[in-house]
Amino acid sequence: NKGSRKVFLPNKLLESLPRLSRLPHECLRWNTNEEIAAYLVSFDRHEEWLCCSLRTRPKNGSIILYNRKKVKYRNDGYSWKKRKDGKTTREDHLKLKVKGMVCLYGCYVHSSIVPTFHRRCYSLLQLSHTHTHTHTHTGWSSPRVCVLQNPDIVLVHYLNVPS
Repeated sequence: NKGSRKVFLPNKLLESLPRLSRLPHECLRWNTNEEIAAYLVSFDRHEEWLCCSLRTRPKNGSIILYNRKKVKYRNDGYSWKKRKDGKTTREDHLKLKVKGMVCLYGCYVHSSIVPTFHRRCYSLLQLSHTHTHTHTHTGWSSPRVCVLQNPDIVLVHYLNVPS
C-alpha cells in the first residue's frame, strides 16, 4: 500500500474485529457494521481483493472494493434517484458505529427505476484523540471524536431488498 494514507483505529476496536481471509463476491443481505469494518481493515493484508477497473451494472448482492482515487466507482451504469434539482444524485450520508465507536462512513443511494434496489458505499474514518466539546445551548460538555480523513479504499455493496 505504498503512498496511500493510513487509518489509525484504536487497538481495542481492531482486536474485536474478526480476522478475514476472503472477501465474498456477493452477499444477499446487508452486512453488519462489524463485518464492513473487518473487510476494510483486512484489506491491508489482501490487496488482491481490490478491483482495479470499474464494473458496469454489478449484479444484485455484489460486494466490490475500489480505490476511490483510481476508479470512479459511482459511474456504475445504474440510474440513481436525483435531488430535486434533477442534476445530482440523492445520497444519504451516515457515520456508523462499531463497538460503540464511530469509525465508518456510509453513503446510500436508491435506484430511480427499481425502488427496492440500493447501492451502499462504506469507508473507514480516521479517528483522532477525544476532545471536549461544550454545547452552547445547554452549557454541558461531552467528549467527541474528531474525524480527520476518509481513506482511499471503499467497499461498495449492491442489493435488491424486496419488501
